Amino acid sequence: MVVKYQSRIKEIQIEEIEVNAYNPRERFNEEEEEELIESILEKGILNPIIVYFDTLKSKYIILDGERRYRACKKINISTIPARILLNEPSVLESLSLMFHVHNVREDWTEFAISVTIKRIITEMGKNLQELDSDIIKELSKITSLSTYKVRKYLKFQDYPQDVIDRFLISEITGKKDSGPDPDILLEMHRPIQEIKEQMPQLLDEYSIYSIINACIEKKDLGIIKNNKEFRLISQSLSAAKKGEIDSLILRENLERLFSNVAYTPSMLFHETAETLYRYKSTIKASESFLEVLKRADFGSLDQEQKDEVRLKFNELLQIIASINENI
Repeated sequence: MVVKYQSRIKEIQIEEIEVNAYNPRERFNEEEEEELIESILEKGILNPIIVYFDTLKSKYIILDGERRYRACKKINISTIPARILLNEPSVLESLSLMFHVHNVREDWTEFAISVTIKRIITEMGKNLQELDSDIIKELSKITSLSTYKVRKYLKFQDYPQDVIDRFLISEITGKKDSGPDPDILLEMHRPIQEIKEQMPQLLDEYSIYSIINACIEKKDLGIIKNNKEFRLISQSLSAAKKGEIDSLILRENLERLFSNVAYTPSMLFHETAETLYRYKSTIKASESFLEVLKRADFGSLDQEQKDEVRLKFNELLQIIASINENI
């Protein structure tokens, strides 16, 4: 949809305006509201809101500027400057326009973006659980997000509603840099899907909500410094799926991970699959080294280079000898 506005900015009566029912919940705490009110009282509305006229409601609907609108209502300002769309958009067009405006200018939260994409999918008449690559590309076009980002935000919608609400509530009530980190959901998405496949009974004992809360608590307390540590859970689950480690032992360690706040994914990995992955890494490195040796032309080296290689080989032989003692 090409956005066209009426030629002039218009002062619209506050009572002629309605908020957009499709606007996702976003962070807007009292401190931010007071700052906005102070700015309006001191300088006025510097940026007009963006609206369109809904012929059925006979009201102007906000596409951008709900915060400014609410602030004006609170301090009893009767009119507000607005840019008015020339044509009334469809619901899908309204969602797309609002998405672009807010995502670019208002810095929507991660979940605001996710919720908006979900609503676009619903308006398209598509099933959230049956999205193929063509639909993802269409969503990318509508939102101007990369297909990678579209898939990323859709992962949030794979979680139960109580988990989604946990983050949405935090976004509404929290400050900009507070609240649970949505990236935890992205890192835990794969492990949870693998647990569903391999150990569904574990989710009868520990709900996804409780699992995510346990991860949030570990991160909040600084027990986990980097969200990438959660990826170690998938490495252990992958090894168990291939029958390379004991699934029962892994399950016991997963239960400990979800119930003991001090127990980390690194500890779980160390106690279940770290030895296996080190073994694989050693074999792979050894194979690569053997290939290098087979292709090497030591005869073309000068004496100094030969002495250096001989020294390194002697160091290597000492390491090999110490390893042989433990095998």
